[in-house]
Amino acid sequence: MRAKLFVLFLAFVIVGTGLVSAVNLQVTSLEVNSHSLLDSGTSSVSQDYKRGDKLNIYVCVQALADVTNAQIYADISGYAYANQESAKITDMTDSFDLLNGHSDCFDLDLEVPTKIDKDYFKLRIRADDRNGTSVDKTYQLYLKGIKRSMAVEVKDFSLDPQEVVAGRAFTGKVKVHNLWDSKIKDLKVTMSVPDLNIKVSEYMDEIDPDQSRTFEELLLRIPECTKAGTYDVNILVEFDEYSETDTTGSIKVSKGDTCGASTTTGQGNTIVNVPNMQEVAQGTSVVYPIVINNVGANSKTYTLSVTGASTWATTRIDPSSVVVIPAGQSKTAYLYVSSNSNAELGDKAFTLNIDADGDTKSIPLVAKITKSGSSDWSLFKQALEVGLVVLVVILIIVGLVIGFNKMRDNKNDSEPYY
Repeated sequence: MRAKLFVLFLAFVIVGTGLVSAVNLQVTSLEVNSHSLLDSGTSSVSQDYKRGDKLNIYVCVQALADVTNAQIYADISGYAYANQESAKITDMTDSFDLLNGHSDCFDLDLEVPTKIDKDYFKLRIRADDRNGTSVDKTYQLYLKGIKRSMAVEVKDFSLDPQEVVAGRAFTGKVKVHNLWDSKIKDLKVTMSVPDLNIKVSEYMDEIDPDQSRTFEELLLRIPECTKAGTYDVNILVEFDEYSETDTTGSIKVSKGDTCGASTTTGQGNTIVNVPNMQEVAQGTSVVYPIVINNVGANSKTYTLSVTGASTWATTRIDPSSVVVIPAGQSKTAYLYVSSNSNAELGDKAFTLNIDADGDTKSIPLVAKITKSGSSDWSLFKQALEVGLVVLVVILIIVGLVIGFNKMRDNKNDSEPYY
């Protein structure tokens, strides 16, 4: 009986030994961004990296037996969005063969995700072949905030509507995220359509670390005679004096019905007529007459306000922003727009809001900012001054010539006759 048990045990050991695979590869060298991490197995020293950093991994292995179809894997473990951004945190080599005692080296590339938490993470390096047991090396990384110049990212933006009729406006909302370790101040977003030479900007005072904020809504009007088509919309965010980030979307424009006509809009029993575009030079004012016609059966009170012009102009409404119009009558209010002396040239879109009984109608308007005429007047003034000086010099010369001629004539008259 004991002999039979011994035979069975020996057979189990022999079979079991045949099933156990040996470690056929060993990692002999490992560098990340030219810095060696290999330290007899698992490294106890944490390496610091920033969000957005590229991790260029250089790993060398030696075959402890002939290997076929071997591969080396690298990954960052514990990232919350690993499924969505697996290409950043995982890489592997192509399969390779290696003879016993031979070595080879390989490059792998990872990227620290910008959304990753600032904490300790594990970098895992695994090497195995078809028949051998995997060799697994683990190294600790400490992931910090992003570089200051890359601190702000455009987290999201939207354009509404995505198709707009020429002569009308669309709005943009831009959400940004601060990936840096400290507060970022003085942010500016500019939404532009380069092919149409139009743009608008908004400002944000500050954004806290690891927080997201949305800029005030941007309003941009498509010029009336724009050709139908799809146009790129550029979103540029400037921050920290010298840094910026951008992204691009698109807007579809359909052909408008008019070019340069006034805007007439109905609001229940109200008809409003106002010029939808005026030209104004830098540092000067322009007026938009607003004709409000109450075609209803009752008197109405209208409250007028303006949004979207505060960064490049000041506005006022005369004689009052509150207009009471009896039934069947019309009145005219005057919107004065005074552009800043340093206002950017080009089309500036803004909105006239008319509220009646809690119902608000928003009318997109445009002020076309042109170059101030002050420089032309300065040149003209300088030319006048130069001309006056030249004229004075000429008059002096003429006076001297006349004076000399008169003196010579007097001299000739006083000479005695012989």
